[in-house]
Amino acid sequence: MFLKTKVAAIEFAGDEVRVAVVKTGGKLPKVLELVSRRAHYELPDARFDALVAALDEALNQLRVRPSAYVLCESSMFCIVRTLTIPFRGSRRVASAVPFELEPHLALPLEDLLLDYNVVTEIEGETEVLAMGMRRNQIEDRLAILSAAGVEAEAVTLDTVALTGLWQAGRKKQKGLAAVLHARDACSSVAILFNGKLAYFRHLACTAQQVQDEPVAVAREVQNSIRGFLAKWRGEGEIAELQVTGVEFSPEERQAFSEAVRLPVQDSVLVASLKGNEAVLEEGAPAARHNTWEAAIGAAHGAAGGAYAIDFRHAEQEWQGAARGVITHLLFTACLGLMLLAGWALYYYEGTARNEAELVRIEKQIGDLKAEIQGMQDKGLGADVNTDMFSDPSLLDVLKELAGNLPDGGSVILTDLKIAPPEAENWWMRISGSGPDAAQVNQFLEKLKGAKLFRVDEQPDLNVSGSLTTFTVKAFRANGGKNEAGA
Repeated sequence: MFLKTKVAAIEFAGDEVRVAVVKTGGKLPKVLELVSRRAHYELPDARFDALVAALDEALNQLRVRPSAYVLCESSMFCIVRTLTIPFRGSRRVASAVPFELEPHLALPLEDLLLDYNVVTEIEGETEVLAMGMRRNQIEDRLAILSAAGVEAEAVTLDTVALTGLWQAGRKKQKGLAAVLHARDACSSVAILFNGKLAYFRHLACTAQQVQDEPVAVAREVQNSIRGFLAKWRGEGEIAELQVTGVEFSPEERQAFSEAVRLPVQDSVLVASLKGNEAVLEEGAPAARHNTWEAAIGAAHGAAGGAYAIDFRHAEQEWQGAARGVITHLLFTACLGLMLLAGWALYYYEGTARNEAELVRIEKQIGDLKAEIQGMQDKGLGADVNTDMFSDPSLLDVLKELAGNLPDGGSVILTDLKIAPPEAENWWMRISGSGPDAAQVNQFLEKLKGAKLFRVDEQPDLNVSGSLTTFTVKAFRANGGKNEAGA
């Protein structure tokens, strides 16, 4: 179940910047806005500033203010490995993935940002799809967003987003399924097991080549499927190939089906989406292939989808946040003292007091650096309130709530208020309604098992006719200032 919210996804396609804003809450997203701008520059050194300017211009064109932003990256630069973890259990698997993945890598583990997807459990072991991207590449992208005034809550992949959007428009299929996502610059093939992403591979072929050179593309698809099946220990077989991003003629479909030796079904994902028809027609003309679907799928998946891969998840833990705070303190304090030193030089230039003032400021800078180094070595003191840095992100909270909502839309959330760190009593206040009191009570009971927060045992309930409304207060799961009864 997806939570109702507005999410924007940003994708860089060469020198083109794309921003897609969608409204989630249904099985498929509703497209609100699609805006693209191209970066113009002459020298390679000017590309960063040109991309920032293009993104800033695209964001200024938005009429809808999103609740959160996500970054959609190309699977072209992703490292993908299928792993067998020799035990079960989410915590043990999460701890083991980096160590199991490291022998398969050609570069140091610390140079990558990782995430993974649990596929299935077989004979006491866990089949995992692990993914990694170079840390510096993601940081370079995030720097562009930051320069344009945007903070990305998550970083996902185009193949993952496209597969999630494709799956959202279909009934969950048991066993194995294969889908080829064709795009203007490249393509990718993904394999699912019982509706979960089990494997994917980037292909260098374009959507036009899928239609014009079916034999060559089919060879790459077959090699991908064979490579997966050679290591697959589960059951099932691939009965057909789904293709997104192209509309075959009957002759083209027949030629591609014969080449790949599987029945083929093709579809254009954007054609099944709701939204402003003028926006869809202008932003995603039929002549282009999966142009906007990746960004749309990334935004949709971020609000509670099963395909919400996030390469920043491990980076947003408390220790990383605390280290960032210390670094920020050092930078801010030193910058302030440097400005003070410049003022002193200007004001006392030519006087004997100038030298004494500079010595005093240099001593202050040295003392501050020593103090900050001590903080980095020892960590933050017990008197420092770190609640605001240990809080889960907005997307994590939305996913937690969405995961507890009953299927069918019988219960909807109408309001979510988050108190500031210094506020007393509750941390979050969650309001909603539903026509079925039993479903409302079921939702409130499931919330008691939430991992990111604790809920009040006595929510406020109001029954008016056939409609039941509720408001429940939530508190930090790990304690903190906003405690129950504080």
